[in-house]
This record gives sequence, structure tokens and C-alpha cells, in this order.
Amino acid sequence: MRSLMTLLPGGGRTLPALGALLLLTGCGPRAVRLGAVLPLTGDLAAYGQSLERGILTAENQVNRQGGIEGRRLDVLIRDSASDPKRAAEAFRTLVLDEKVAAVVGGGSSDEALAMAPLAAQYRRILFSPSASSPILSSYAGDFVFRNWPSDALEGRATADLVAYTLHANSVLLFAERNAYADGLASAFEKRFSTQGRIVDRLDFSAAEAGSAPFLKSALERSRGAQVLYLVGYGPDLLPLIAGLKREKVDRPMLSVSALAEQHFMAKAGRLLDGVVFLRPAYNPDSSSPVVQVFTSAYESRYHHVPDIYAAHAYDAVMVLVSVMARNGLSAQDIRKGLLSMKDFLGASGSMSFDARGEVIQPYEACVAEDGRVVPLKSVLDKVLPLMQHRVDELRFGQ
Repeated sequence: MRSLMTLLPGGGRTLPALGALLLLTGCGPRAVRLGAVLPLTGDLAAYGQSLERGILTAENQVNRQGGIEGRRLDVLIRDSASDPKRAAEAFRTLVLDEKVAAVVGGGSSDEALAMAPLAAQYRRILFSPSASSPILSSYAGDFVFRNWPSDALEGRATADLVAYTLHANSVLLFAERNAYADGLASAFEKRFSTQGRIVDRLDFSAAEAGSAPFLKSALERSRGAQVLYLVGYGPDLLPLIAGLKREKVDRPMLSVSALAEQHFMAKAGRLLDGVVFLRPAYNPDSSSPVVQVFTSAYESRYHHVPDIYAAHAYDAVMVLVSVMARNGLSAQDIRKGLLSMKDFLGASGSMSFDARGEVIQPYEACVAEDGRVVPLKSVLDKVLPLMQHRVDELRFGQ
């Protein structure tokens, strides 16, 4: 008798209830294994833990729906400890010892860049849910993919916001010394520094961000700027933002999508109020059935609303599962499936990949408010006029 099939997001197939029961009780054929390399400890642990929760939500959902053609999904998660070298070692171990065809990771651009040459060497898929450095584009479409857009897009979009919405022509750019921040900062500089507009760039390390000498230099250079643009990982930016606000530096502040990690944002509280940033569009309250399934499963397990990092990690697993169910389990099968993927509907929105393997997704402007990420369009009249007025005062002496 013909079985009823359950559809995965994006059209993948799973076996019916009996298959799911066999999987949940540990019976049935050998499991399909994916790897994951995430910063579960160290400086970037907040991001890695959010990514892990999204991956585990996806793994559980896939297995409850019958797995991949009747085979249980097991995701082997390894901790990079926020260290690119350890990430590369973990990738190599997963590929050579565990024989996985695909690895989800890394949590940061530096980790992904450390693993990307190994993906090419061993001809295994590296799929990052959060690495955004434009340098990663040089590997994209071969065996490296990501469902977080390149920072080249965010940097250019932020430059347009500052130039054409705030009408500023002078920016002090703070850039943390890492691949993530450099990619964003360079894209912003290139876009903004035209038609006589000026970018004063001040690089810093995480260790010096809150130090008195660095803050003194920042205060001196901020006097010539109409807008401050702070680029780096959230925990490393926090001491700098705290110092600038403590010294009452009255300039509109813009930052980056790394602020959108839920637990970091809640911990920072009102300190980040008024900081505007762009991130890939994401709405956990969407009426989309795919989003509702994800948020319901996630909230029942972790008892809070999933953030954008959890959503992207969930989607990374679900798109890989969909491709494996449709195309096959080898790295080459997965690669071909990803390159032909169009309009995959995930928790983070609709997803397609261009010919280079780069994801195509829109951005949205947000503002930090009382420890939460708020879409700027919902508070536009309250936030934007004040920023524009302050830029006008600084630019024209009004």
C-alpha cells in the first residue's frame, strides 16, 4: 500500500508516523550524520549557543517527521571555543573520522575562513548560518555556502542609510580587528566615501575597547563626526558604547547585525537604546506556517522566542535535509542541490542561492530598545527625526 508522506520545508520528503516511531526508539537503518562546528565557549559563546539551539530544534523536528528517507538524522556538534584554529581541527576530524558530507559552521567569519580551504581540499560541504565576511565569497559555490548574506550588502546598505536618510557627510567608524568587522567596515567605507563624504576609521582590539587611552582617542576624533558607526561583535562593542554614552557623546550611533543576538541584547538592556543597525529580515511572529512550526518547537524546548541566529541555524539544517532527501547524501549531490535551490521557505524567510552559492535575502533596519530588537519602521516617527535633526545641527550648526 502506498504511504502518506510528510513534507519538509522546501519540498523534502520524510516517512510517515511508523518511520518516525522507529527512529525515536532507536530502531531502523543507520543514521545520516551532519557535522556542526560552533563557538559554544569563549568570547563568541552567546552566538554559538543560539546557533546550537536552532540546529537541535531542526534535528528534533526532522526525526519526529521520519528522518531522511527513513534514516535518523544525527548532528555531531563540536565546540570551536571561539578559536579559528580549533574550528579547522574540528572540521578535519568530522570529515576524516566521522565521514560527514556536510558541516554547519562556523559561527564567526574567522572560523568559516579557517575551514573553507579544508572544504575545498576534502570536497565536503561547509554551510555557515552566520559567517558574513565578503572574503568568504571567493570560496562560495564550490563547496562553501551560507544562508547569512555577505557583509558587502550590509555595509553598502548602512552607508546608504547614513548618506541618503540621515544626510550625514562625516562618519567616525570604529572597526574591531577581525575578518567580520573588516569586511563590513571596508564595504561601508567604499560606498560612503564618494561625493566629498568623509570616513575617519579607528581600528581597535577587543582588549582595548573600554580602555581609557582608546576612549580618549575616540572622544577626540568624534568631535569631527556627525555619525558614529560601530563595527564588531556585540560583547566587544559594549564597553566602547558604554564609555561613549558615559562621556555623553551626542552623536547618532549605528552598528551591525551582530547586536541582534537575543541574550546579549537582553543583558545589555537600556545601554544600547537608540542604536540603529541593519540585519537580515526576520519576523518570529510571522503568520507563515514554516515560521510558526519553528517558533512553536523552539519555544516549547527553550521557553523563549528564537532570535535571528537560531532561525538561520535551523534553516541551514533544514535546507541541507531537503537537498539530501531530494538529491542524495554525497557532498557532490548536496552541492548540486544547493546551487539549484530556489525560493526555499525557511524560518528566516525565502532563500535562494545565486550562481556563486551566495544567499539572496533582504535586510531590514532595526533599533535597540529596552533590551529588545525593534524594527525601525514600527517606531520610525519616534527615532528617525531625532537622528536627522542632530545630524543637521552638527553639519550646519543649526
